Amino acid sequence: MVSHVDVFEDRDTEDSTSSSGRSGPSADRGRVVRHLLTPDEAAGAFTLAKTCAEAYPNAHDEGFLADAPVLAHDLPSSVRRAANAARLDDRKHAFVVSGNTVEPWLEPTPAVWRDADTVASGPYGFLLVLYAALLGDPIGWGTQQDGRIVTDVLPVRGLEHSLVSASSERELGWHTEDAFSENRADHVGLFCLRDRGDIPTTLSCADPASLPQDVVRVLAQKRFTIHPDPSHSAPADSAHGREKVALLSGPGDAPVLRIDRDFTVADEDDPEAVRAMDALIEHLDGNTYEVVLGAGDVCFIDNRNVVHGRRPFRASFDGKDRWLKRVNVVTDLRRTRAERPTATSRVVG
Repeated sequence: MVSHVDVFEDRDTEDSTSSSGRSGPSADRGRVVRHLLTPDEAAGAFTLAKTCAEAYPNAHDEGFLADAPVLAHDLPSSVRRAANAARLDDRKHAFVVSGNTVEPWLEPTPAVWRDADTVASGPYGFLLVLYAALLGDPIGWGTQQDGRIVTDVLPVRGLEHSLVSASSERELGWHTEDAFSENRADHVGLFCLRDRGDIPTTLSCADPASLPQDVVRVLAQKRFTIHPDPSHSAPADSAHGREKVALLSGPGDAPVLRIDRDFTVADEDDPEAVRAMDALIEHLDGNTYEVVLGAGDVCFIDNRNVVHGRRPFRASFDGKDRWLKRVNVVTDLRRTRAERPTATSRVVG
């Protein structure tokens, strides 16, 4: 069962129905909260981002990343309060800041991510990091997009039917971002710069109370393997994807979910684990709903509480296709230290 949910504008609203009035199967379905900037607030936030773009070489600069939590104090106080409330909410699905400035002369959507880190699009990366600093610390992956902290999500010709975010005609299956790693993000930030056709992002959550308790018991045990997806250029001797992990953890009223629909497996010689994973997949499919992000929306998906994906679409490759900036955020930077080369580096792996 799938429903569509428009993101709510009430900054503190929780609701279990969509904007069309249809009830969803999960009472948590309304836990996508939007903070709507006023035009003056949006202009002030964008001016701050442009000032940062003039002062630092790029949004990946270690100096900027160190300064971002302090610089973020100059964001509008209303969004800082809203972000703090979202930070403290252990059952939220996503926090959206709407109304951000996207200049009408934004450059065409690049053909590949390597062409996306430009001077013109730079302020948006800075702004995304400033918002991210209200929730935690941004990190990047040495195995993904050359270790950039701010990465780009856009359709790539030739990858239309792939299993990564550069796909278009194939649905991007729901997943915990970088589910294979203990150092995965707590939040995944997406800044929509362009979205032709209102292409939905999908979200889904787990409700242990709605699953058989024998299934929950198995899902909480380390009996599953999650492999890195092809967007990571992990070396052949990488330990990722070898160790067994649990798919559910934490308290029943705020469960931590860890799964990738396309890259999680249970051993065939463990039929109990196979059945439990099949039950979880069916459960998440049934709880899937859609959120549409438009230009100027910055969405922070809680990577602990929900899985996310994207509906298929047909890319035109004409410079007007869907384009998002993306950042991974951790609430405890220290826990990633074992996989970062230095204390100041934000690149994992």
